[in-house]
Amino acid sequence: MKIRKRLPDGTFGPWEDAFPGDVKVDPTILMLLEAIAGLQEQVMMQQEEINQLKGGGE
Repeated sequence: MKIRKRLPDGTFGPWEDAFPGDVKVDPTILMLLEAIAGLQEQVMMQQEEINQLKGGGE
């Protein structure tokens, strides 16, 4: 399976192997992990907005 990691500037890097070797991973687990990562990113962005509204932006 190939993936592209997100770079610090928000773009995607080159395609690379997600799991080196002959590791077998259930695609459902990968989709679940991607969903959790997306939710975590949303929570972090909302927390930044809350901090800015409170006047303590970083």
